[in-house]
Amino acid sequence: MKSFRDRMSNHTFALSLTLAFSLCTVGCQPKEVTSAKIYIRNNDWDRAIAQLEQAVKSDPNNAEAHFLLGQACGYKKRYKEMVTEFDISLKISNKFLPQISAERERHWVDKYNAAIIALDKKDYATAQNHLLLAAIIDHSKHEAHKKLAAAYLLTGDANKARVIYTKLLENNPTDVNLLSSLANIYYSEEKYHDAVSILKKILDIEPGHRDALANLALSYDALGEQEAAARAFEVAIAANSLDVDLVFLFGEHHYKAENYQQAIQLFERVLELQPNDFEATVNIGNAYLSMAETLRKQLQTANNGSSTPTEVQQLKQDAIANYKKAVPYLEKALEIHPDQPHIWRNLGVACINSGQKQRGEEAFLKVEELKLNSSK
Repeated sequence: MKSFRDRMSNHTFALSLTLAFSLCTVGCQPKEVTSAKIYIRNNDWDRAIAQLEQAVKSDPNNAEAHFLLGQACGYKKRYKEMVTEFDISLKISNKFLPQISAERERHWVDKYNAAIIALDKKDYATAQNHLLLAAIIDHSKHEAHKKLAAAYLLTGDANKARVIYTKLLENNPTDVNLLSSLANIYYSEEKYHDAVSILKKILDIEPGHRDALANLALSYDALGEQEAAARAFEVAIAANSLDVDLVFLFGEHHYKAENYQQAIQLFERVLELQPNDFEATVNIGNAYLSMAETLRKQLQTANNGSSTPTEVQQLKQDAIANYKKAVPYLEKALEIHPDQPHIWRNLGVACINSGQKQRGEEAFLKVEELKLNSSK
């Protein structure tokens, strides 16, 4: 049997081996990594990079060397190399994941914030450059990609914006905001069929999506599909009955189609919600004026003997009634914006034809006055 002294001697020997192995694992890092750390402490990034490049060449599976090289490249704004080294480090081991995540976040935030400042200053070229770098630093953060697409749109480069949205949608096919942005691009490019396709996808995801319903109606309108447009507007307004813009757009839809009675009803609803809405006010006046002018043309035909005296008299009365109805709306519109010569001209027409000769002549004089002032 071993004595107590022998057992203690063996234990001490084993402990010495363990300590020696531990010290070796801690202290036996490549000399290049050790040198690089010293250079990093002194902010000598160029020499640190030189040492770390040698380290990863000598030992490609050294996760720490790759991490440190990525960190150094980041400080030198060599972001593509930074990302490459971080990715290699993480493939070898997740040991430096917290540090790598922190480095990515710091650089990403720096570039993203710089881009926002540049956008506020309308320095779009600088903003695009910062956002491109942010996208390189952390491709998973979609905010930079979305802002970059928006920056491209602000400079009229819809093609690049479309590429970004399409790429983002590959991984996020149900992202309503991305789909809406893509639909808006198609609409602005007059690719209405493509816009309709995207908008229908949005409505499959969110059946009551206000903007998708409105834009679907506008797209059908642009395609000349009036019935489909009307149905889309009706659905949109049913879901958003107090939405002034939707009601106004539906009014414009009917106005352009010369459905003046329906247009007037919708514009009146706008005025119930916003009594001083200029465009709704002037559109009602112009709708009554258009109906009056149509009746006047019919009256000219009827006077050729194709209608009975009673029918002629009725046409005349209806025309005068519509001219009269136009007057207060055109006057109200001019109270809001008195420097609009075309509205003064329309008021003059409405007044003259409704028996208000003096008021009509005054309106025509105002047209001439505004023309003279604008030419000075």
